[in-house]
Amino acid sequence: MTRYQKWSVALLAATVIGGGIASTSWADQPRSDLIGQADIQAQIDKRIDNEAADRQAIRDLLQRPDVRRIAGAAGLDIERASAAAGLLTGQNLKDIAARAHEATAGVGGTQTVTLSVTAIVIIVLLIIILAN
Repeated sequence: MTRYQKWSVALLAATVIGGGIASTSWADQPRSDLIGQADIQAQIDKRIDNEAADRQAIRDLLQRPDVRRIAGAAGLDIERASAAAGLLTGQNLKDIAARAHEATAGVGGTQTVTLSVTAIVIIVLLIIILAN
């Protein structure tokens, strides 16, 4: 073998060995573009917690004395609506929970707020009852 051929073989061997070592170190690195099981579980837990909080907001609204009075006057069954709130999912749950939060936050003393809360309560009750 000539001197040139020996250098070529040595350079080729070094490149192959170096590439093998580099690829081994890259394989040991965690991939940042993959989602791990812990991340997936955290998102599932977050969604379950959000849905539970939304259901609780609806139930809290339905337990208020003024809401019970309004529902009774309208002939709506609060217990049935409260039970139905546990079955809501998806966009229906989000929409009704948003209205429940509005009604809870909107409690003031003015006539406009009272009418608004009354309308929201009746809408929430009807949606819950009709959704099931």
